[in-house]
Amino acid sequence: MRATFVNTLAEMARVDDKIMCIIGDTGFSVFEEFEKEFGERFVNVGIAEQNFVSFGAGLAAIGMKPYIYNVVSFMTLRGAEQIMLDVCYQENPVVLVGVGGGYAYATAGPTHHALQDIAMMSVLPNMTVVCPGDPIELRAVMLESKNFGKPLYIRIGRNVDPIVHTGDIDFQIGKAIKVKEGTQAVIFSTGVMLPEAVKMQEILETRGFSVGLYSMHTVKPIDRKVILESACEGKAIFTVEEHSVIGGLGDAVARVLLENMEKYPVKFKKFAVPDVFAPVTGTREYLDELVGLSVGKMVDEIETMLG
Repeated sequence: MRATFVNTLAEMARVDDKIMCIIGDTGFSVFEEFEKEFGERFVNVGIAEQNFVSFGAGLAAIGMKPYIYNVVSFMTLRGAEQIMLDVCYQENPVVLVGVGGGYAYATAGPTHHALQDIAMMSVLPNMTVVCPGDPIELRAVMLESKNFGKPLYIRIGRNVDPIVHTGDIDFQIGKAIKVKEGTQAVIFSTGVMLPEAVKMQEILETRGFSVGLYSMHTVKPIDRKVILESACEGKAIFTVEEHSVIGGLGDAVARVLLENMEKYPVKFKKFAVPDVFAPVTGTREYLDELVGLSVGKMVDEIETMLG
């Protein structure tokens, strides 16, 4: 997704001289061509995450359109106060792009794991939270972000994220994308788990279950309409995310269901990372298996619930 981000940003910057890219000493081998082309519209603030966020807020306040790019865990944790006060409180239309959502930097350990950012960004007033599921969705949200006019957090993966959507998509911030139709249950996936969710849906289909799939790329504001439509049809609902079980997509969907539980009692389960630090070091795939986010484990649990 990183290449999609910088290529799309460059395309946008060629027609809008207010667009700037700000990094915090990250993105080597990614931004060199952008810097050559746009010169002073590219700034490396260095390892100074709080200044990095405030610098972006200041640019937005004087009419520029800053895209600030950093590792998720560094930007959201070290710059939390500045994001809240300089960006959200003052409603500066900064686009914060966090690279390495979930276990993308798995082998670097808990200092680099990004399992709390959706919750942190969602709780901030005026902040919109989008987690594109593949490069196609990322390009779409980038193009929409240009005229968004409000603080926006975009959470992306790291290196090569597979393309899920093979055709055009109807992308709107706040509106889920239907990937597959199903009559018995529905899976809501956000961010980099979308390819795994596609595999889950396909396996369940071969086992005789009709399960729909939506890419819930926007966690805030959540698409209440599609959640309630699924609930009123009596479908079991499952959420899939590479984020803490607390405060992410699962909780956002559960909140909507709880508010309407008397009308639509449904089976519901969220698949997410337990509220613990990773006890070992390993690859993303290894850690997902360890915490129950492997395709096989999730499929078996869904089959048991539906059966």
